[in-house]
Amino acid sequence: PRDSPTSELLNELKRRHTLLSKANAYTALIGPPCVGKRTQAEALRRTYGICRISGEDLLAAGKSDDAAISKLMELLERPVCRRGYVLEGFPQTAMQAKRLEEVLAKNDRPPLQEAIFMDAPDELLMERCKGKIVHEASGRIYHEQFKPPADGVKDDFTGEPLTQVPFAEAKFGDSCSKFRENVDLLKQYFSKTKVRTHIVDASAGGDVISGAIGESLNRPASE
Repeated sequence: PRDSPTSELLNELKRRHTLLSKANAYTALIGPPCVGKRTQAEALRRTYGICRISGEDLLAAGKSDDAAISKLMELLERPVCRRGYVLEGFPQTAMQAKRLEEVLAKNDRPPLQEAIFMDAPDELLMERCKGKIVHEASGRIYHEQFKPPADGVKDDFTGEPLTQVPFAEAKFGDSCSKFRENVDLLKQYFSKTKVRTHIVDASAGGDVISGAIGESLNRPASE
């Protein structure tokens, strides 16, 4: 059963108080489609009190790299980003990473500090993609098999109807191929900068993945 509204409020106040002791965070979550980037980006947003910025939104409608990064800089002006950010699925290429580094420096913005690479077998990624359900107003994601809503067709928090996310197998295959074509060069680029990279197996459940990400981020840089 869900906590009472009073309990939820107290938990939220406790979470916000805890944030005051945490350092600012500047992180990117990178991986193929349906690997769990959105779920983990939302977890990092709440853990560190930072803003979540979607690479899909930045690159919507075939925007150029410069247009995407210009949009990112606009979003970083928001008060919610004052403690840092988590970039969900961006940068996707070494060229985007280079331009991001340049523009952040030019605008006296803190650089990207951590890049978390998530991956899982294509068969598992496809299985996750096929069962996605979303509450469009909030962006909450459910899954028919891995994270079903309590009611089956309604959002757990609002009771509003959920929407099945369409699955296009050809597009999925293209996106996975594109990720694997670019990921090694992206890792190589980060290895030449001060960005710490982390490799996380995203085959397990969400809580296990969150724990692995947290452990990796908390590990001393020398390890």
